[in-house]
Amino acid sequence: MPLENNTLYYVYDPMCSWCYAFEESLTEIKLKLPALIAFKSILGGLAPDPTTPMPAETQNMIQRAWHQIEHTVPNIQFNFDFWSKNTPYRSTYPACRAILAASFQGEGFSNAMRKSIQQAYYQNAQNPSLSPTLLHCAESINLDSKQFANDFSSEKANDLLLEEINFSRSLNANSYPSLRLVLNNKTYTIPVNYTQAEASLQKIQQLIIDNKICSIASPCIKKCCLNTQDMCLGCFRLLTEITNWQTMTELEKQQCLKKCIQRKSLQNH
Repeated sequence: MPLENNTLYYVYDPMCSWCYAFEESLTEIKLKLPALIAFKSILGGLAPDPTTPMPAETQNMIQRAWHQIEHTVPNIQFNFDFWSKNTPYRSTYPACRAILAASFQGEGFSNAMRKSIQQAYYQNAQNPSLSPTLLHCAESINLDSKQFANDFSSEKANDLLLEEINFSRSLNANSYPSLRLVLNNKTYTIPVNYTQAEASLQKIQQLIIDNKICSIASPCIKKCCLNTQDMCLGCFRLLTEITNWQTMTELEKQQCLKKCIQRKSLQNH
């Protein structure tokens, strides 16, 4: 997985309670993120597949974290019935693979699956380390359950998860949630604040200024003329690329400009 410039990476685990506490700030960051910065979520993977029940000491540690979050992050409440109704496992890889399997049916489903898993775990006292719970989560967001079951157990999902885990380690994201901003081939740690997203946004904006990062300008040369393939003979963008330019990420703009160069070369020959 290549490191991409002008990208904010969010490294998380769906069964990380602090990631759950960060959801509100994360939503604000994504909404207010400068247009020239792309956003990508990366699964860190806290623990491998279940083999033995979670030790009592670990259970107590996580419950203490839940109490701490409730006292420090507004509007966050946990259903502690989970600990009496389930046999907890420290495994989070199944939940991570479930998110990847969901994304195979459409990119938007990964976010919906994350929220469904968090709802099941933290509010409904269900165990996302187990396949039946994850299948129920998939059905709750209207995924094709048969396809999800096949994708969930596939080598493709497992390989992709391992790729994301390795990538998160290359970002030195050893705790979750983590934010890493890549500019000019350098990786910067962005502070995580559970109640004030503005702190993260200000750091991002300052780094953009320090690195002299500018948004990619439109290649329009004011000689607009579409051919029969709806390609402009001035800038060599397709009509769809012209109309979508303002909503493209910087990476998408870069890719579009490369295509324009290729089209211009073909046109000149």
